[in-house]
Amino acid sequence: PWDPAMVKKPEARQIYIDDIINSVGQTFLSMTLRCVKCHDHKFDPIPTRDYYRLYAVFEGTQLAERPAPFLSSENKQGFKEGKELVGKLLGFAKEKKNHLVAKREAAAKGWYNAHGKEYVGHKERKSLPDAEKPPRHVGLDHIDQGRLKVREQDEWIWNRRLERYEPMVQSVYNGPVPNYLNARKLRALQGIKANWRPESHILLGGALESPGEKVSPGVLSALGVRSNPNEGDPFAITKDLAGRRLQLARWIASPDNPLTSRSIINRVWQYHFGKPIAGNPNNFGVKGKKPTHPELLDWLAREFINGGGRFKKLHKLIMTSETYMMSTSHKDIDLLNQIDPDNELLSYYPSRRLSAEEIRDSMLAISGELNYSTGGIPSMPEMNIEVALQPRMIQFSIAPAYQPSPKPEQRHRRSIYMYRIRGLADPFMEIFNLPNPNDSCEERDSAAVSPQVFSLLNSDQVTDRSIAFALRLEALAENDRGQITQAIRLAYGRPPMEDELSYLEMYLKKMEKYHQKNKPEKRMYPTSVTRELVEEFSGKPFKYEEILPVFHDYQSDVQAHEVSPKTRALADICLLLFNSNEFIYLN
Repeated sequence: PWDPAMVKKPEARQIYIDDIINSVGQTFLSMTLRCVKCHDHKFDPIPTRDYYRLYAVFEGTQLAERPAPFLSSENKQGFKEGKELVGKLLGFAKEKKNHLVAKREAAAKGWYNAHGKEYVGHKERKSLPDAEKPPRHVGLDHIDQGRLKVREQDEWIWNRRLERYEPMVQSVYNGPVPNYLNARKLRALQGIKANWRPESHILLGGALESPGEKVSPGVLSALGVRSNPNEGDPFAITKDLAGRRLQLARWIASPDNPLTSRSIINRVWQYHFGKPIAGNPNNFGVKGKKPTHPELLDWLAREFINGGGRFKKLHKLIMTSETYMMSTSHKDIDLLNQIDPDNELLSYYPSRRLSAEEIRDSMLAISGELNYSTGGIPSMPEMNIEVALQPRMIQFSIAPAYQPSPKPEQRHRRSIYMYRIRGLADPFMEIFNLPNPNDSCEERDSAAVSPQVFSLLNSDQVTDRSIAFALRLEALAENDRGQITQAIRLAYGRPPMEDELSYLEMYLKKMEKYHQKNKPEKRMYPTSVTRELVEEFSGKPFKYEEILPVFHDYQSDVQAHEVSPKTRALADICLLLFNSNEFIYLN
């Protein structure tokens, strides 16, 4: 039933617009890129020509970093501290590198003197014949050679990281492929001829070396949605270099395009109900799962278009419906499990586990630590120290260690602002099935596995949230019963039952006695780490030091050894609530 009601569910759900946009983009890509580039698609009516016409829209598009002044409304909090930290790391790398370079060049000068030749600098002598210059690594043993390579790479990394604090924007421009493609800096080509156009061909067999028939930019003809009023070629896009992407965007966003609105509706529905109407949000092709409620999908798509494409209006429509407000239980649940085991009839509201981001943000919000500020530089939350410092290979060297943001308010921002490294997943987020950033995730995996329990019970992150939660409760109420009552209200959004209060009061006294006898140790943070690598050419091992300056003036969260046994006992109750089904699952 879809009669709107004015009552909303108490639980808040955050819809990330970038995921919705990704859903639309993935739908189109799945219908085109699955063409294998060399033949008409086997299942969907996508001809090879359409694939290369769509590719032609982007063939003249190049990436570039451009200067762009900061806006007065932009969040620049943490810029100064971040720049100073990168400067320290850059200075350390330069100092170590310069020492090794000086050692090498001193030996090179000695070689030139011994051979009666005039000294030639390292850069200039690279092009000289071997007989006219000293050995490549003159004066350096295998340890120095390995360290020099590490320091040179570190210098580039920190110089590049320093650019993040400059007023620059990652953008695109129209032009030919630059000869420095994949270079370490992306800058726009200069002096592009005004009449330059890319030549787009169908590649025979998908091979770059076998260009076939020329094609012009265009859209998918299978949808039957015109991109221009030209009767001769209704699916063509301008041949001008400028305006191709804009015209494609207008075609995608056109109210006449059925795929876009359905894709958006399907994804929004999935966020609200845990599963989509059509089973494959990234694939609306023939091989995708059929929608369980096609009429509902069409009706919502029309309402979305008629409402001007406003997401807030769409969310309100869904969240004020009787279907959304249904209970997670049903009086005939055993019968329903037999006739409708997947709840496709929506007879009850499907319970679901919170996502990794929701779990983290909820704990921060309940403990009173969540920073709601928007924009700005990414947040570097604290993660398991062994994982943060583990070696990560990068171009025959080791990438710099992960260092968290130095202040709690910087670390405790919403998860959407977390800095993610493709080769280094946060173990807490990963264990709760945060998607791999290398792959497109059409649906979150909510499998329950035993390591999740260990993370919620034993990880430093959850322990810190429990202590912060306990301190907040002590500020809200003076006695045990009042603190426990506030804890359940904040964690569950409801008043406690009498048996819950009685049990937790006994548990609080028991844990207080335990903590009076057991004092926790202080958590220590390292200020440097020793790495070991194998030198590329000699095959011999060498060691070098990596500094961790963020931990010199690190403002840690309140630790267990800093609070009283009574607070630690109350924190155990908070930890218990964080581990409960009622907190982790949305029922």
